[in-house]
Amino acid sequence: MKVNSFISVLFLGVISVARASYEGGHGGGGGHEVSHTVEVTKHIPVPVYQHEVVKIPHTIPVPVAKPVAVPVGQPYPVHIKVPHPVAVPVIKTITVPVEKPVPFKVEKVVHYHVEKPVPVPVEKHVPVKIPRPVPVKVPIYKTVYHHGKH
Repeated sequence: MKVNSFISVLFLGVISVARASYEGGHGGGGGHEVSHTVEVTKHIPVPVYQHEVVKIPHTIPVPVAKPVAVPVGQPYPVHIKVPHPVAVPVIKTITVPVEKPVPFKVEKVVHYHVEKPVPVPVEKHVPVKIPRPVPVKVPIYKTVYHHGKH
């Protein structure tokens, strides 16, 4: 509670200082000018907490009276018929289709030898006629630039 009172006093002090500065600066104090500030200081004792050992109480057994079953007579007897399953022999013939194997052809890969022609290098001497050289004129092209300096 002491902390709350200190906060409220401090809050009122801040509001009074702010109001006084606002009224003094804007001239809205009804003709009076306030030009001083007030500092409020208060000594607040800080509590120091001490560790206290609290003993945990043990459970105490309390005797509680147990309920006693009392027979209650019914006004009339109640008979409930419960159906019981009875085993009955069932004779039934079940035909199970049996698939017979059907023969079919299976293609197998059989490897057999095939003779392939193998190229063999053979040296042959063939005369080649070399004609005399004939002069040929080769044209020479010159590149001409039309848009720049040469």
